[in-house]
Amino acid sequence: MRTLIACGSFLLQPLVWLAILRVWLASRARITTERRNFGSAVYSDHYELRHMLTQGLLLGLGLSVINLLIGFSLPVIWILAYEGLAILTLILLPTTILPLTLIAGATLITLLGGTYITPKPDLSAWGLRWATVPVQNYFWLALAFFLLMGHWITHYGGRFTSPKIYAKQRGKQIAGYPWRELLVLPMVTLVPGDWITSHWAFWPVFSWQGHQFAILVLPLILGLRFTVFRQAPQQVYHALGRRLIWLALAAIIGIGWSYWRPQDAVWGIIILLVGYVAVLWQAKRYDARQPFWYSQVDDGVRVLAIRPRTPAVKLDLEPGDIILECNHQPVVSETSFYEALLANPAYCHLRVRNMAGELKMTETAIYSGAPHEIGIVLFRDQKG
Repeated sequence: MRTLIACGSFLLQPLVWLAILRVWLASRARITTERRNFGSAVYSDHYELRHMLTQGLLLGLGLSVINLLIGFSLPVIWILAYEGLAILTLILLPTTILPLTLIAGATLITLLGGTYITPKPDLSAWGLRWATVPVQNYFWLALAFFLLMGHWITHYGGRFTSPKIYAKQRGKQIAGYPWRELLVLPMVTLVPGDWITSHWAFWPVFSWQGHQFAILVLPLILGLRFTVFRQAPQQVYHALGRRLIWLALAAIIGIGWSYWRPQDAVWGIIILLVGYVAVLWQAKRYDARQPFWYSQVDDGVRVLAIRPRTPAVKLDLEPGDIILECNHQPVVSETSFYEALLANPAYCHLRVRNMAGELKMTETAIYSGAPHEIGIVLFRDQKG
C-alpha cells in the first residue's frame, strides 16, 4: 500500500499537471495554426500529448528500474530546487525550456549550497538540512538525460512533419518544421534523511547500511525546441541524436573524474551544459547555412506534408518534393493542382522532382469526387 502511495504521489505534484497543460496548449496552438495556414490540420489529434503520456511513461519506467538497481539517490534540496525551477520556467518561458538547464541549475544550487557556501544558510526552520549524496549521482543524471534524449530524438524526431509558414522571401512563402515536445518521465529516486517521513509518516522507507531512504517518484522533464528550415527533419534529428551520445561519453568521464577530484564537480556540470548548448547551436547554424529552402516555386507546387490515413500516403512523396505535373497537366499553384485532379477525379498521376533534383513518377487511386481529400499539404494560393 505504501508503495502505491509513493507512485500515486507523482500525480499530485504540480509540475506534472503544469507540464501536461503546457503540452496541451502547444498542441492546440499547432492545430489552430495548421488550419489557418492550410485549411485543415495536418495532424488533427494532439499527438504531442499522446507522446508525453506513452513515451514518457516507458522511458521513465526503464530509468526507474536502473535507478533502483544502482541505488540512485537525490537530496531533498535538489528535488525542491529542480521542481521550483521547472515550474517557473514552464510559466515564464513555456516555449524555450531547456531541460538540462534545470538539472544543472538544481545541481549547482545543491553543490554550492552544501559544499562551497560558508556559512551555509540555516534550513532547520523548514526541517531541512544540506544532505549530501555522492557527486557522481549528478553526473549519472546528466548521463541518463543525454542517453534518453538521444534515443528519443533519433527515433521520433521528424516523424511528425508539421509545417508552419514563417515569412516571405522575395515575394514567396517560406515554411519550417518546428518541434515543440515535452516528455515527463516518472523517475524513481531514493531520498536520504527523514525530512519526508517527518511530514508524512506513512511514506515508504527502507534502511541500508544504517542510513534511511524514502522512495519518491520525481517528474523528470525532457524536451526540445528546434525548427528545421533547410534540411530533411529526420536527418537533422538523427545527427543531433548522435552528437548527444558523445555528450553521454563526456558525462561518463565526469563520473570517473569526480571519484578522483570531487571538488571539480561544479565545473564538470557547467562543461556538460555548455557542451549541450553548443551542440544545439551547431545544429541550428548548420541548418542556416544550407542553400535549400522549403519555399514556393515557379515551376510546380512544393509538398510540405502528407496527412496520415489519406490516399497521398501511397504516393511516395516527401516534404520538399515539387509536383511538376498532375494527370499530365502542368501545375504551378494549389488551384491548378486541384483543377488537374478534377480531370480524373478517381485517380492521381504525378510527375515529381525531389530535393536532390531527381525526377520520378508516382500514382494512386483517390476518393472519387473529393480531390481536396487527397492529403497533400501545399502552400495555399496567396490572395491579393
